[in-house]
Amino acid sequence: MGDKMIPVDFTVLLQNIRAEYKDKRTVYGVPVKFIDKKKSYKNEYMDIELPFGPAAGPHTQMAQNIAAAYAGGARFFELKTVQILDGESMHINKPCISVPDECYNIEWSTELTIEQAFAEYVKAYFLLKFMAVEFGMGRIDGFSFNMSVGYDLQGIKSDKVNRFIDNMKDAGRTETYKYCYAQLKNELSTCELFSAANLADIDTNIADSITVSTMHGCPAGEIEKIAGYLLTEKELPVYIKLNPTLNGLAETQKLLTNKGYGYIKLIEGNFRDDLKLPEAVDMLANLLAQAEKLGRFFGVKLTNTLPVLVDRKQLPDEQMYLSGKPLFLLSLAVADKLANIFGERLPISFSGGLDGHNIAPMLEAGIYPLTMATVLLQGKGYGYFTEYADIIGKVQKNANRPQKNKINILLKNSLADTYYEKKRSGHKKNDIGLPMLNCKNCQLCIKVCPNRANIMLEAGEKRQIIHIDAFCNECGNCATFCPYAGKPYRAKFTIYNSPAAFATSENSGMVWLNGECKIRLNTTIRHEDDIAYKNLLAAVQAKYMAVKVYE
Repeated sequence: MGDKMIPVDFTVLLQNIRAEYKDKRTVYGVPVKFIDKKKSYKNEYMDIELPFGPAAGPHTQMAQNIAAAYAGGARFFELKTVQILDGESMHINKPCISVPDECYNIEWSTELTIEQAFAEYVKAYFLLKFMAVEFGMGRIDGFSFNMSVGYDLQGIKSDKVNRFIDNMKDAGRTETYKYCYAQLKNELSTCELFSAANLADIDTNIADSITVSTMHGCPAGEIEKIAGYLLTEKELPVYIKLNPTLNGLAETQKLLTNKGYGYIKLIEGNFRDDLKLPEAVDMLANLLAQAEKLGRFFGVKLTNTLPVLVDRKQLPDEQMYLSGKPLFLLSLAVADKLANIFGERLPISFSGGLDGHNIAPMLEAGIYPLTMATVLLQGKGYGYFTEYADIIGKVQKNANRPQKNKINILLKNSLADTYYEKKRSGHKKNDIGLPMLNCKNCQLCIKVCPNRANIMLEAGEKRQIIHIDAFCNECGNCATFCPYAGKPYRAKFTIYNSPAAFATSENSGMVWLNGECKIRLNTTIRHEDDIAYKNLLAAVQAKYMAVKVYE
């Protein structure tokens, strides 16, 4: 068992989704949300049904993640950042996510190769088009993909990142696009609503905007050159992702302390080296003027995560990235500063501690699209999107640009709101080890997994949780929320995609080899569990194609 995810063939993804929807009206465990096709949130480059979705992070790295988010109601997808370092050269220590209350992570750009990332986004694009029509979930053109690239101009202009951008703008000539198109065409005779006309109408433009993610310490001149290149040479609508360090060290420390987060260890060097507000204002004014001259969209994304020190062994690194409720206040403070200076002239997209408590007032203040990650790593996972779609549906949309007076009021109210105060840390655990079979089946490990690596199978009269090795990157989030003293991605019966993965793991599990099922058990099956185990194995064998993955 490794910590690398193995992408799934498009035909298997499509088969999984169709079978699960028919059986349960869910997609990768997420109940399907049907959106009013008359809904419309517009700006200069897009017209989508709902102005929210997953942020660039663990929920937009794999095709199945994006399909699950769409099923819940998401319609704006900030795809996982790609950069010149990718694949095997992109090492991330594991576990990489910790959510005691606020969230910490030590991941940054995609763990896949750029070619694999591109393929995942194309597969997801076709899946969403199909789901929109065949399941009646919304308009076929009612969602938007926003690509994210980093971290400097040289890397972005490199052959492989440059090719990625070009292919995302027009994927029609790529083998991945042609393959997905052909496989979906083969399915037409079995479809009820999705037609040849729908397939023919699918645009080859995968992503219609781009976000620039830069490293902490990147100078204003470099950021301006990157955005200018993307606006002029790539002719794309551009967002610049800014950092919460724009608030300055003193204000950041005060805000965190006032809300009970004073124990968080800030890194003074980041505040010293990062972009300062006056520099950011000059840079943004220049880019706005350039975009207006070109007749092209330009805006900001607020904000990146905040690097802080690892001081209590939260994660296996020296520094980690803060998000969640404290980041909401920091990001909103940046939004307030920029709105006071630029008013409606500067569009603001937002990501940082968003949840059901604040998305409505954010929209009313003219801030969107809204993207989130931390809340999706908690209790209901992707299921929160369904709740948020209903909340957004009740918002009286009356502005599509930032309203500084409303932002001022929202910041003032949020700073006084006890909702953003530090809550009790930790998750309730018992001392019992997590059994391979017959746990509480609370399904938390299923809900909080961003990659859909834990699934429930019917096994006779009981349901059993099993683990899909190829979907798992050992982020550790399921272990955080499991009420047992154990890790689901280690303890649960595991399905392997290859003999090599099976041989290098210690998990109990199975693999198909030359048409035969090979099984390893590292635990003694109690007599009363024997029937449950046999039923589990029978269910796995019967449904193997529903979880089969490929190298």
